[in-house]
Amino acid sequence: MYIQIWLVSMNAKDQKIPQFAVIKQYLEQQINTEQWAPGRRIPTEQSLADTFAVSRMTARRAVQELADKGILNRTQGSGTYVADRPETVPNILIKDVVAVAKAEHTHQHKIISADAVQATSDIAKLMGLQTDTLVFQLTIVHFNGDSPIQWQKIWVNRNMAPALLKQKLDKVDPNDYLNWLCRPQKIQFQAKSVVPTASQRLQLMLANQDTLSCLQLSRRQWSADAVFSFSQMLHPADSYFLGDDLREVE
Repeated sequence: MYIQIWLVSMNAKDQKIPQFAVIKQYLEQQINTEQWAPGRRIPTEQSLADTFAVSRMTARRAVQELADKGILNRTQGSGTYVADRPETVPNILIKDVVAVAKAEHTHQHKIISADAVQATSDIAKLMGLQTDTLVFQLTIVHFNGDSPIQWQKIWVNRNMAPALLKQKLDKVDPNDYLNWLCRPQKIQFQAKSVVPTASQRLQLMLANQDTLSCLQLSRRQWSADAVFSFSQMLHPADSYFLGDDLREVE
């Protein structure tokens, strides 16, 4: 068997790396260049030891370290195999414009409405409730200074926040009260472009602008394995982005 090995210079004296690291380098090279596909059985420890003229313990260390990293799977009595490559899940930063305004002490909010209503079939399904169950429904406009930055409609499970409408909601952001009371354990987001209604355009001060669409973030929050709120939040599309801020890149 012919093996091509690259030795890494450790310092100015070109000191060779330890033998177990040489074996690791070889194994990783075979896997990373897809010479060995996931599920392929790799040479035995004894075979690697013979090939590299080292002890079996040295070969075992190289194999075990790759197994500890999840690159190899070891099956007792069967052998060692190339592990499946984990799927790469993209991460997108969700910009919380309200949290930014609060951090800068420039946040204000206005309660448009706050009522107990019967959940529609869609809202009930999203919240894991029976259709026509009473839920709290609030409409809020959030401001950064005098500029509206978010229109929000939120539905709340009454059983998880029974005293919500008794709070001084003109003083306390309902979201802060809910997060304090329920403390989210899981959050789901969905983003899409929507055309705002006439009332939404008016409340976001878009009535005299040419902006035809808004970015809508839908958010569902869980606490203790139950959904306690579902929100739809609209933002003027020209002032909101997802991900990192790359506007200064030319």
